Amino acid sequence: SRLQITHPTIGYFCSEPKSWLNNAPDHDGVHVMDLETGENNLIVSLRDLRYNLPVKSMENAIHWVTHLEINPSSTRFLFIHRWTERIEDETCFLHRLYTVNPDGSDLYLLECSDHDLPQLERNFDTNMVGVFDYEKSEYQISHPTWRDDTHVMVWSPHNEVIHYHLYQDKTDNVSIIGKDILTENGHMTYSPDKKWLLTDTYPDEATNDRDLILFNIKEEKSYVIGTFNAGPDLGKINRCDLHPRWNRQGTQVCIDSVHEMQRQLYIIDVEGLTKKDI
Repeated sequence: SRLQITHPTIGYFCSEPKSWLNNAPDHDGVHVMDLETGENNLIVSLRDLRYNLPVKSMENAIHWVTHLEINPSSTRFLFIHRWTERIEDETCFLHRLYTVNPDGSDLYLLECSDHDLPQLERNFDTNMVGVFDYEKSEYQISHPTWRDDTHVMVWSPHNEVIHYHLYQDKTDNVSIIGKDILTENGHMTYSPDKKWLLTDTYPDEATNDRDLILFNIKEEKSYVIGTFNAGPDLGKINRCDLHPRWNRQGTQVCIDSVHEMQRQLYIIDVEGLTKKDI
């Protein structure tokens, strides 16, 4: 119910949305559930996050968490903490990337995108905000994923420069991935053998085309393996991102797309590229 209000673009409408929510309650946040018994516990509350290394922009904001992912050995998981004073405008969202143990201990802040928001000024024209301005923001933290048990890749503004960054968990070690090649935000994941990165782009403003990209890590070379059109009439909430992901052998990828005027799931064979010596 919190996501239905704070971020309907990715929210799950499984119940009637509540008309009002506490900004940062101590009874909501990150839960861990045992799938066999159904037992679940709140391990990190929104109140915990609100008062962990607090900044001024948190004071009057509503808070939530999103994009949770467990590392391969289930010893740590990551999540994004977001907050805003204006939920109607995604460009007003602020972000932090955290990792934590499954029992809620050893909470570690990897990145924070707190910055001034001129959009909150009374004279700001919200009609000037484009459909994908949020995803293309230079302050965005989005789509984090584990490379292995100790490294997290994410689109983020480390040192105020936006790139795909690789963070070593619980350290200050951060490196850029595909510095002059992978220059757009997308849904990036590692191939099973960690030799390739799979990602996409958001629609081009002129053509509404989105690229599907494979990036060879060793050679630092990218390959556009498909381009797919998505009409602008879908708007924000009903849009269809490619959301590319691998099969477990690294030989095929699947995408969501509407380029044939229907929302469909497509499978693409990439074995000729990913299993070839380049």
